[in-house]
Amino acid sequence: MLNPDARHLLTDALRPPTGWRLDAAVATTYTLDLTSLLLAPLSLAAYDHAEEGIDQAAPHELLEAIRRYAERTTVFCQAGGIHVPSTYRKLVVFAEQSIVEVAPPPGRTFHPKIWVLRFTNATGAFNHRLLCLSRNLTGDRSWDTVLAADESTTDDNHMPAAPAADFIQALVGMSVRPVAGQRRVLVDDIATTLREVSLTVPGPFTSGSLHPMGTPGGGEWPMPASADRAVVISPFLDVTTVRRLPTRSLVVSRPESFDRLGAAALSGLDLRVLQPYADAPPETFEESEADGRQAQPTLEVKSGLHAKVLAWDIGSTGNLLTGSANATSAAFGGNVEFGVLLSGPVARCGAAALMKDDDKQTGFVRLLQPHTPSAEAQPDVEYELEREIEAFHVHLATCGPELHVAQDGEAFEVRLSWATTPDSFGGESWARPITLKVELERRLDSGGQWKGLGLSDITVFLAVRTRLERDGVTVERSSVVRASLVGAPQDRDKRVLRELLSKIEDVLRYLALLLKDPGLDDVASTLLQASNDDPAGDGSSRWSWFDDLVLVEPLVRAFAREDGSLDRVERLLDDLRDDDGRLPELGEEFDDLWRTVSNARGVR
Repeated sequence: MLNPDARHLLTDALRPPTGWRLDAAVATTYTLDLTSLLLAPLSLAAYDHAEEGIDQAAPHELLEAIRRYAERTTVFCQAGGIHVPSTYRKLVVFAEQSIVEVAPPPGRTFHPKIWVLRFTNATGAFNHRLLCLSRNLTGDRSWDTVLAADESTTDDNHMPAAPAADFIQALVGMSVRPVAGQRRVLVDDIATTLREVSLTVPGPFTSGSLHPMGTPGGGEWPMPASADRAVVISPFLDVTTVRRLPTRSLVVSRPESFDRLGAAALSGLDLRVLQPYADAPPETFEESEADGRQAQPTLEVKSGLHAKVLAWDIGSTGNLLTGSANATSAAFGGNVEFGVLLSGPVARCGAAALMKDDDKQTGFVRLLQPHTPSAEAQPDVEYELEREIEAFHVHLATCGPELHVAQDGEAFEVRLSWATTPDSFGGESWARPITLKVELERRLDSGGQWKGLGLSDITVFLAVRTRLERDGVTVERSSVVRASLVGAPQDRDKRVLRELLSKIEDVLRYLALLLKDPGLDDVASTLLQASNDDPAGDGSSRWSWFDDLVLVEPLVRAFAREDGSLDRVERLLDDLRDDDGRLPELGEEFDDLWRTVSNARGVR
């Protein structure tokens, strides 16, 4: 357990088993990075290079993965918890509807981090997988945990999946705005099939149970007041929870969390922190030393310790709770959280096993060092101000922001309004659509209007920046809230698709992917080279591809396979057609060919 030499990637955990494909997915996260959201479908589609980052992904693979799976994937995140992207990608338009903002309970947070994946195969059977993480759906570099539990197909150790089914079903009623009809039906359907199955308990544990919190029927604090041994790993702590820990517990946290509580509150505990830069590449250390930067207090841990584990041993049994919950009274007293509680033989499970270190295995304990906290509790004004800003951004998300769109010739005008006027706030705030540069943000208290925008500048996402000052301390925090679009073109996503596939070589690469025929990629590359070398510049060489009928054989093979490829081609072509029904670049010859294929499919 927690072997620092064993790294697991979320991209791998999302990949379907051999012989299966994704049918539908539900994810939850406290904070959300839009780039990470775009990468997830690559893994769900089992494409290569998903783990290498979005910039290394083939554009046509990324586009198809998002278009194929966004309608079947729902991501619940805390309202106001979306990161402001440094660069906006047009592909985001296809994933807009997959994000559902959740309003947390007052004074609490929506904090669970799970994936419920439902796979299907050629027979139409279902297979389920649950991922329970401490990591948000972001690109942060931090020490986190991930537990993967596949549907149990034997009588071996297993745990009912019903608590996870009830959990995701309850989230629909917590959303800031009503969940769209088809998406709501899909979430309910996943919950229905998940409720009937059991999940395999990962070895070496022998028993387990799912531990949702903050929803009806949710669990409570699981650790007993006394234990033979106890280990707590949590980046955040509070006095109330620390006092509930068994005597002599080993507690792993961040230095600032210990110092915030002070030595008296932590008396009798074995305090440990990660060694400096235990998880950082060498350049991180060099850069921070060179420019004198210091870590800034934040509600999110972007590096260092972010795992959350409670482990304790009693007699011959070791126990462990892993998931999203910090060792705080908020986590176990009102937050929406999710964990998995596991038990097994103490020799291999629980607190002692967690800190085991020998010649056979590098232990997590090797990355730790003792910590002496401040004698007195250290108030953290910046942290408290950031909490206030976070609550204000949640409030803004629940006030129904609306972006009214009006067309002005070839351009568009966008105006911000609110269904409910936001409450006053002591700080200053600015807003802008995330597609626009920060120089174009407008003060929130003076409304907001933007003129001369292009079609791809229209978005449902509004970036909000808030600055709050108190007692000489200034904190600034930015986040994204989702707005309702009023008056925007109904076919906005189709128009963006046409912009992204404006060249014939782009269309051919996409068709090659849909038809599962890599030979068309070579044709696309040849076309690109030919167009670059065309001295006439009239594009006549671009049409030589059709003289050889290179699309006939791939279409015929896809027709024979009956694997859904032609359905996806049909959807692409429908979306690419302009208002007059024409296909850009492909011409009448392709239309005739596709009409023949469509007629043949209709009489099969």
